[in-house]
Amino acid sequence: MTYSNEDSLICSKCGSKNSEGSLFCSNCGATLTKEEVVNEVPVREEAYTKNEYSSSTSYTDSELSLFLEKNQPYYMEKFKTMEKTSDKKSWNWSAFLCTSYWMFYRKMYVEGIIYIVGNTILSLIPFIGWILSLAAWVCVGLFGNAFYYEHIKKKFVEISCSDNSMREMLIQKKGGTNIILPIVLLIISIVIGLICGIFVTTLSVLSTYNY
Repeated sequence: MTYSNEDSLICSKCGSKNSEGSLFCSNCGATLTKEEVVNEVPVREEAYTKNEYSSSTSYTDSELSLFLEKNQPYYMEKFKTMEKTSDKKSWNWSAFLCTSYWMFYRKMYVEGIIYIVGNTILSLIPFIGWILSLAAWVCVGLFGNAFYYEHIKKKFVEISCSDNSMREMLIQKKGGTNIILPIVLLIISIVIGLICGIFVTTLSVLSTYNY
C-alpha cells in the first residue's frame, strides 16, 4: 500500500512510509512517536558523508582525524581554510625546517624521494642550482599543507575502493605518522656527512704532507 507525501509518516528506524495516525511502523514495528517520526529517510551513522572541509570528499571528520593521528586541530583548520578560500598557501614550519624528513614522517614517501632526488640534482648545478634548491625549500614550507591535503584525499580514494569492513584499519595503516624512518634517515645522513668530512680532511692532510 502506498501513501502520498502529505498523509504519510516515515519511520526513523527503517525509512518506511506509514499512514497518518499510525502508532507502529508496518515494516519494522517501531513505535511512531513524535520524536521518532522524521520527514526524510535518516542517514546511517556509518555512511560516508561529506564533511565541512571539502564538497567532494567521501570521509567523515572523525575519519580525517584518525588519519592525521597527530596535531589534528592544526591540519583540519588549515584544510578547512583551503577549501573556503581556494588558497593553497599556508606556512608550515615543520615542513620548512625538516622538508623530506617531515614528508617521510607524514608517510608521503613518494614526495619525500622526489624532493631528495630533485634537491640532489639541483645542488650539482653551479650557482643557479643552489638558488633553485633554496626556492624548493621555501616552497615546501609554503605549500606543504596543500601537498599533504592532496596526499590524504588520494589515500581516501584508495580506501574507498576497498572492503568497507576494513575501512578503519586501512585508514590507520595508510594514515598516521612514521617516526622511525625519519630518524633512520637522519642517522644515515649524519654518518655519511661524517665519512665525507673525514675523507676530505684526510685528503687535505695527505696533500699538505706530500707537498
